[in-house]
Amino acid sequence: MAIRSNAGTGVIVSLVVFILISVFLLVVSVLFYTGKTTEMENVQKMSDQLDEFARKNERNSEQFQTIKAAADKERKSVLGHVMDEHNALKAWVDGNPDASLASIKQRFSSVDGGMTLYNTMKDLERKVSDTRNELESLQERVSALQAERDSLASELETASRSRDTLLAAESKQLETYQTATDEHLAEIADVRQMMETSRDRLRDNYTDEIRNLNGDVADLRQEKLQLKSKLDELSEIIDETRVKPQDPATLVDGTVIDIAGSNDQVYINRGRQDRIVLGMKFEVYGDAAQIRPDENGDFPRGKASLQVIKVGDTTSTAKVTRTTRGRPVVREDVIANAIYSPDYQFKFLVHGQFDIDGDSDATEQEAAFLRSQIENWGGEVVHGETLPADLDFLVLGLTPPKPMPMQQDASLQLKQEYFKKRLIFDTYQSLYNQALDAQIPVLNANRLQILTGDTGL
Repeated sequence: MAIRSNAGTGVIVSLVVFILISVFLLVVSVLFYTGKTTEMENVQKMSDQLDEFARKNERNSEQFQTIKAAADKERKSVLGHVMDEHNALKAWVDGNPDASLASIKQRFSSVDGGMTLYNTMKDLERKVSDTRNELESLQERVSALQAERDSLASELETASRSRDTLLAAESKQLETYQTATDEHLAEIADVRQMMETSRDRLRDNYTDEIRNLNGDVADLRQEKLQLKSKLDELSEIIDETRVKPQDPATLVDGTVIDIAGSNDQVYINRGRQDRIVLGMKFEVYGDAAQIRPDENGDFPRGKASLQVIKVGDTTSTAKVTRTTRGRPVVREDVIANAIYSPDYQFKFLVHGQFDIDGDSDATEQEAAFLRSQIENWGGEVVHGETLPADLDFLVLGLTPPKPMPMQQDASLQLKQEYFKKRLIFDTYQSLYNQALDAQIPVLNANRLQILTGDTGL
């Protein structure tokens, strides 16, 4: 029993000790936990205070480490180092370490917002350099102009001295001329006096003779008026009785003697003995009275046109190349060709440029073709710029335009072109006027085409 009692006491003591130790550990744990919480709150508070100056990511950046190393080297805090750098920069830019960024921007308000102050300064340095170079160039130009001015002034001074020398020489020469002029004026006055004396003497001598001659002039004038009146009367009588020459273009050159069965061929009373040649063309009229020009000098078309296709001794066969509806070719119709004559060779003067093929381009080559056609059909072509007395026809090409008046400052080439065109125009008009005065028929290419029965030479 004593043994069990001791054993129970030991267990109880052990339990009490265990409980006390547990309570102590609990108290210690509570005390440690409470201290840890306080310290953690202090650490968090300090971290928050540090973040107000630099964030954790900023403190870990390479730039911050560079700044911290520079601060450690200078034995300063990071903030102190940054503040010193900041104040030094403001003092260098603005001259005032206490200036704010807003005041610095206001002071440099002229700087473009898209440019840095450094770039602006570089741009200003470049402009200053360009301005300095331009100034140096202008200074060199001014120096050159001053040298030129000095040279011109020297030349002007030389010219002035030459002018003074020349004026002195001219003045001396003028004095000589003045003396000679006075002497001549005296001689002229003497001669004038002599002439006036002679004039008065002659006027007295011939006054009566002049009066008599004036009377004779009045009588002769009256006699001239009477003779002119008689001459006008005689001219009217002569004009009424004068036989006017017939236009060779209106002469009938033959007649149609028969019609072939096909109606597109006819026979004419002209052949080889009458100087008809193969290919010759004629215009057909009902009678000779129809071959007359109108008031404009234009001849009417005939009822038909013929072309010789076969030549006999006294007759020829011709093909009808053009007809008029309702007006067939019949026996006794007359034929005419201004170039041809059975017993006479007409003379033609062909002048100017012609548009025979109708292409609106008048050329000298077509004029040469026309001359050749006239010669082939029995006519004679004369050349020159004047009309011979025995000319039968003047054939003129297109009227050349009258050139516009030439300006006074025209070049030599323009003057030559003007004189060439004026010569062509004047020659054309001169030939036309000569033909009118001499009553020579004037034909153009169209009139000649009609009077030769041609539809296109």
